Parts: sequence; C-alpha cells; structure tokens
Amino acid sequence: MKTKNIILWLLSIVITFLLIGFISNYIGWYGYKKWEHRVSSKSIDESKKRNVFVKDLNYKIDSTNLDNFNFAFFIEKGYKFGKHSSKETKVVKNSKYPYNFSFNHPDQSIGILIPKEVLSDFDSANLTRGYLKNPHLNDTIYLIIGGQDSKGKNIYGNIKVWD
Repeated sequence: MKTKNIILWLLSIVITFLLIGFISNYIGWYGYKKWEHRVSSKSIDESKKRNVFVKDLNYKIDSTNLDNFNFAFFIEKGYKFGKHSSKETKVVKNSKYPYNFSFNHPDQSIGILIPKEVLSDFDSANLTRGYLKNPHLNDTIYLIIGGQDSKGKNIYGNIKVWD
C-alpha cells in the first residue's frame, strides 16, 4: 500500500512538471505572438541556414583588445518566425524595407550599439536594428562596442562598416 502511494505521488509530480512546462511554453510563444515580429539572424551561419543571407559587409575595428571575438556584419532578407516554430522562416513581403542590417553576436558580454546619429543612415531603424530598401549600404556605418571580456576587463571600441 505504501509503495502504491509513493508511485502515485511521484507520477503526479512528473505529470505536474510536464503540464507546467507545456503551459509555460504555450503562454510564452502564443502569448507574445512571436511569429508577428520581425527578427534577424544571430550569425551568418543561421542566416544561410534560413536561406535569407544576401551578402557580407566589410568592417574595421579600431580597438586592439577586440581581436579575439568573431565579428561579422552582413545583409539578409527580413523575416519572421513561423506561427508554430522559431525554426520556420517566413520572408517579409510587402515591406518598404525588406532587408536587415545584421551582425554576429560574438559573446553575450559584448554589446554592439547603433548610435542615435547613425540611425538616420538606414532607410528605417530602431535602437537595435537597421532596415534597408535595397541590399546595400549607401554610407559607412559607425558602431560602438562595449562590454567585458572573459577576464572581466572592460572592452570599448568603434567599428566602421561599409559595403
């Protein structure tokens, strides 16, 4: 009798955890309607796998302590996630700005900022993304990098990006 109660108790705990996970996932995905928002790739590899990669961009970093990071800047077609999966890619259509200015995110401790005065260099932009009418940059873009390396040393620099 005691063994049966323990088994029922363990089974109810497992079912509860599975149910909480499912509900949390459902609310998180469908609650935020993630398929409605435009996104960009976190790397060139991801962009190529999604079949939205257009081209690499040239860049130059003016700081010597940023050599260890894998930076890359590129243009890709704008896209959204599919309704039921972030692995599904829906290319943005009927947009004035069908292309994204994107870059590799080399490390979580490093941030790349598009300064306010540079936002006007894009056809459209918000604080984290630049959007383009055509798959090229008209001017050189200047970005700011900041953060810390793996040893906790502050990193700061500028990046110049051009077509």
